[in-house]
Amino acid sequence: MYLRIIVISIFLITAFLPNNAFASCEKYECEGVTNVVLISVKANSKGIFASFPEGTNETLSCSLFNKTDAKLISKSPIFKNMQSMLLTAVASNLPIKLSFSTESTMCKIESVEIKVVE
Repeated sequence: MYLRIIVISIFLITAFLPNNAFASCEKYECEGVTNVVLISVKANSKGIFASFPEGTNETLSCSLFNKTDAKLISKSPIFKNMQSMLLTAVASNLPIKLSFSTESTMCKIESVEIKVVE
């Protein structure tokens, strides 16, 4: 009886949660609401990095630096735009889609997309 109530409760809770509350990372992309996809954005002398929750590294086809971080490609002609969009998405907690370069074994962010409507 109690097991049945627990199973039904879990189903109802997950069925009515908004879809954008979940993050999905696989192969060369991560997407979802910013505060679920990322745990931080940091800048240091080595570059600008997006940090992902523990376990994300196992779902990707590239490797995150220190198993948590992906670097924005600073040599990209749109680097400043990507940086600005990433910071805007974080500040506003917007849904985002980050794409990683397929030309490197390390995860390097080559594209930042802000999802306006989801």
